[in-house]
Amino acid sequence: MSNRSPGEIRDPETGKFDYKEIWYKVRAAFAVVLSLVILGGGGWFVYSKGHDAWMEFRTAEDYIGNGVDPVQVTVPKGATLRQISDLLFAANVVKTAKAFDREAEANADSKKIQVGKYNLRTQLPAKTALAMLLDPKNIVRNRVTLKDGVRLSQQVTALSKATGIKESDFNAKLKDWKKLGLPTWAKNGAEGFIFPDTYELPDKPTAANVLKLATDQFSLVATDLNIEDGAKALGYSPYQVLVMASIIEKEAGVNDEDRAKIARVFYNRLQQGVLLQSDATVAYANNITGRVATTNAERQLKSPYNTYYVKGLPIGPIASPSKKSIDAALHPADGDWLYFAVVNLDTGETEFNADKAGHDASVAKWQAWCNQSDANKKKCFG
Repeated sequence: MSNRSPGEIRDPETGKFDYKEIWYKVRAAFAVVLSLVILGGGGWFVYSKGHDAWMEFRTAEDYIGNGVDPVQVTVPKGATLRQISDLLFAANVVKTAKAFDREAEANADSKKIQVGKYNLRTQLPAKTALAMLLDPKNIVRNRVTLKDGVRLSQQVTALSKATGIKESDFNAKLKDWKKLGLPTWAKNGAEGFIFPDTYELPDKPTAANVLKLATDQFSLVATDLNIEDGAKALGYSPYQVLVMASIIEKEAGVNDEDRAKIARVFYNRLQQGVLLQSDATVAYANNITGRVATTNAERQLKSPYNTYYVKGLPIGPIASPSKKSIDAALHPADGDWLYFAVVNLDTGETEFNADKAGHDASVAKWQAWCNQSDANKKKCFG
């Protein structure tokens, strides 16, 4: 009988390998390895199928990853979140509008998405697309800003500079102003109807489509303020209210609360048959900019815009009024004032008076302020 231990692969007496024992061990090891391979392969198969199913579930409504190709998407003025999601879906930025709607509903900041053109990528996760829309760095800035209280010729210059379109092209379209989509009650041209605001320019700007941005915005504001019914309630036409608003815009200082008071002064003068005597209308009639005061000679100009010369309102607007001034023209303050004067151009401090003596005292304060320094004189007299 051998005295070696079971499983020992050398004979302790001879020291030789027992090849039969070796074969048993190799075969056993192979069986174990084979079992592991089978089990491992089955596990991998299950994992692979599970992973595919999970990915299919995850991507049924939404993309994953960092996007593919650059793309630009424009968010128009007044677009709702639902409309934005449709735009993103149409541009293949998001896989479904539903995915973006879900992310937007979960993020209160989604209401802060700005109007404009955005640099995005196709096939983005909806959450990433929303984050990019909320990041101002992704906005493609191609805007023009039309200032409050400037005349039409100045707006044309600003539009030409922003778009590269010749001023003559804009003026040609403005000459045919009845085709600009102005309200039916518009008269005497487009002055006053090119609404002051900031606009995103079209990809291919033309004089016609750029002007349409501003006239369409005017229509929206006029509708919002209900200018037609408001004017009727005051006993004036919508056009007369617009003319009044343009004068208020030019006469008002920095204090918005004074606008309704200025409106009341002019309405009181109209009702009493007193000349409006607005220096702002004199400046427009004489094509003057850059100063507040006017001269006696300028005030004698026989122009339908000069309210020292014509009784009542001028023939048309003298500038583009802001929404605040149109609102003031529709809702004048209560008061018996017939005069007003700005006594400090820096602070906008304005005094209102019902009599000439009080007004003369206010004018004296204004003149004193103008003479305090060379800088003040320049602001007053140019």
